Amino acid sequence: MTSYSPMISVRRMIVKREANSVYDAAFHPRLNIIRGENSSGKSTLLDFMFYGLGGEVSDWRDAALACSEVMLEVELNGMPAVLSREVSEFSGRPMRIFLGSLDEFATRPTEWALHPYKRSDNKESFSQVLFRLMGMPEAAGDANSNITMHQMLRLLYADQLSPVDRIFRFERFDTALTRKTVGDLLCGAYDNALYRQQLRLREADKEYAQATAEWRNATAVFSGTTHSINMGWIDAERTNIQSELDNTYKEAEDLEQKIFNAEVSDGLTLQAQDEVYQQVVKAQEELLRLKSERDSLQLEIADSAGFIASLEARLDQLRDAGAVAEVVNGISFIYCPSCLATIDENVGEHACALCKSPFDRDKAQSRILAAINETGIQIKQSKILQSHRVDEAQRLDQKVAEATNRWNGFSERYRLLNRLPSTELRAQARSLYNRAGYLERQLEDLGQKAVIIERIEALSQVRQTLNAEMNELKEGIEGSEIRQKNQLSKAYTRISDNTVEFLRHDLLRQDTFSKADNIQFSFEDDRLAVNGESFFSASSMVYLRNSFFVGFLKSALEDSTFRHPRFLILDTIEDKGMEPERSYHFQNLLAAMCENATVDHQLIYATAMISPELEQSDFVVDRFYTHDERTLNLKR
Repeated sequence: MTSYSPMISVRRMIVKREANSVYDAAFHPRLNIIRGENSSGKSTLLDFMFYGLGGEVSDWRDAALACSEVMLEVELNGMPAVLSREVSEFSGRPMRIFLGSLDEFATRPTEWALHPYKRSDNKESFSQVLFRLMGMPEAAGDANSNITMHQMLRLLYADQLSPVDRIFRFERFDTALTRKTVGDLLCGAYDNALYRQQLRLREADKEYAQATAEWRNATAVFSGTTHSINMGWIDAERTNIQSELDNTYKEAEDLEQKIFNAEVSDGLTLQAQDEVYQQVVKAQEELLRLKSERDSLQLEIADSAGFIASLEARLDQLRDAGAVAEVVNGISFIYCPSCLATIDENVGEHACALCKSPFDRDKAQSRILAAINETGIQIKQSKILQSHRVDEAQRLDQKVAEATNRWNGFSERYRLLNRLPSTELRAQARSLYNRAGYLERQLEDLGQKAVIIERIEALSQVRQTLNAEMNELKEGIEGSEIRQKNQLSKAYTRISDNTVEFLRHDLLRQDTFSKADNIQFSFEDDRLAVNGESFFSASSMVYLRNSFFVGFLKSALEDSTFRHPRFLILDTIEDKGMEPERSYHFQNLLAAMCENATVDHQLIYATAMISPELEQSDFVVDRFYTHDERTLNLKR
């Protein structure tokens, strides 16, 4: 049996009332039939399944509110997990997720991870976790929020209370954009490449805006300046000031020489030289400390970049490993790798040929699932830390430049003081040295401006690079959107053809169905039509809606590019006055489709009048429910 990704399958559902289990049933791949009398609790079970997978239920039945918890053992892309949610009349309840089977959970009951309904600053939502485990992109819906499990399940659960002329499960506050995004996502049009490009474009746009704001703040320092703001102007100013400073020091030297020759010894002293020397030492220590700190941080940034790249590569390998684990049961040895003796092949089919230990498929897959989740979280956290390091490195670069300018100024002053003798002509000497100090401060100011100009030039380069990247991303997105339109066109055609097939196989109750050529449907408008006609009898509307859902599922089994989870719940098989013969016929069509399918899937439906041909089949789940023996054993 072939498996396509994404794929959801329910293995087992347990409903609890405090410590007691009031429902516990196993489900199997392909078709599952829940049967029982009307009002025996079948719809309550399907609501529990919808809720346990991440849906929201606002109109719980009284019997459901008497329960405390629903627990599902599921397979996500063939790998086991346990999902648990508290039953509550309040919306937005969190979900506990255990990566492994129920048997593994029994041995490690404390290894739950609690995830909220909506993501927070330090916690992922359970929808984010489940989407990642299924390899689905986090598609953006309405109001800058991502599509949730609830929104996706609205297109996978045909419940009894929703209007039969609508596609999605009814929701009071609904938007056309959200419906369209969910439909496009499940049709395979919202691919990972386009999602990454759109995400990077948003990030690059933010980076460009930030760089532009910083660039404007830096250039504001030179507001009102008539000269060019570049390093050429800085170099020219430095040359002029340095020349004047050299002349000033030369004049001071000549004066000191005259005073020295006249044996005058009042003026600059050894104490002044010592003070400048201490300033040189202090400036040098600060410069060395900043350089060491900067070099260490740059090494850390390079090392972290390599680490993030290895994590992303590992995530791809782990997803590939999940598929490999499905088909590889172990490595066969003919000879012992230690002593080269012949290996006894007399072991069971599901045991290691070397150590004779039994294989455990669920444990192997659950470890892969846990590793995928942990690696995804680690990548996100590492990128946040890397961004902080880059910001700190830029700050250190500026401090190093400023410290270098200070050290150069003190060093030059100390060099000159060592050469100058004392003088009595304090006024004249002070004037010269004051002028020299002023010129040195001008050089320091130029040094600071040079740092700002270098930052301006660097930011200009960043803006240029980001602008080029954004243009390239926009071209890539435009191409991806064209491919997306082509994918949608292909998907819509396939869904229409498969839905038409079910309509034409209906009993002769609706002439339009027997003559159906195509189906028109709009996720955005939440509407269905056959050959342009959308008004039929209530029972025919039920048949049309069910046919659409099953046609959508069948299309996903035929085309691996769909992102439909190959999972469907139907609670409307005989709704709105559906006659038994018509319901039996439709159920038999479902069974034939599931039996003939070559791709893993799961279809679960509830009925009060099961087709006689399916009554004794392996498709039935649990027992037949009655008014006296209802689905939930609340008497326990």
